[in-house]
Amino acid sequence: MKSKDFPKAVQTRVILASRRRCALCFGLDGDTTEKEGQIAHVGDRTNIVLENAAWLCTKHHARYDSRSRQTKGHTPDELKAYRSQLYEYVAAQPGVWPDAVPDQRTKRRRGGISLEVHDRRIPVYRKTNDFVRDMLRGPDIELAKILQFAADTDEALFLFDEGIAEYLATLFKRAVRHRLVGIMRRQAPADYRTASLADEETQNFLWFSEQFQEVRHRFAPFLRIG
Repeated sequence: MKSKDFPKAVQTRVILASRRRCALCFGLDGDTTEKEGQIAHVGDRTNIVLENAAWLCTKHHARYDSRSRQTKGHTPDELKAYRSQLYEYVAAQPGVWPDAVPDQRTKRRRGGISLEVHDRRIPVYRKTNDFVRDMLRGPDIELAKILQFAADTDEALFLFDEGIAEYLATLFKRAVRHRLVGIMRRQAPADYRTASLADEETQNFLWFSEQFQEVRHRFAPFLRIG
């Protein structure tokens, strides 16, 4: 049966999640460089959902699609495992994205802070980065994790300022909405799965993919040790 093309929303999410790093190059050789390639069907070539898509370089895509019965080629489960490892690697590497030009927020509080204050603030910064990473793994994040993030960062107003507290509240609200949109898309009958929900889900994913740099810029002025 002829293979089907992935929708643009799925293509966008795969490209962003992989940053055009080939899942097989990464899994087999530890190669994390950008590759020219295509979005491959992991399994059924008529299945065009996100879970069935992976970015592969031109060489690996051709080999994967032409698996022979005489040789033991890469299996779908193997590709899925490498893809998951790649996504986690990319999500944990904010340096993959070019640094933005420092804005006015980075000019605050140049005097630095004490080690004691730093030790109280750094866990909030780390939990925020971990939360963004969790959101990039998909909209099916458990509500308990979102609520735990709110609890873990509840003291931010007293450790930072109103700006950080408001930003953390925005992360919480966007996460709740992202999860809700994912639920609506999965549970609604096929006839009611509107393009607007797909677009909103993609836009939420794009927004969270930009937050590693945003978190860094917002927290950096408060984490300089004097």
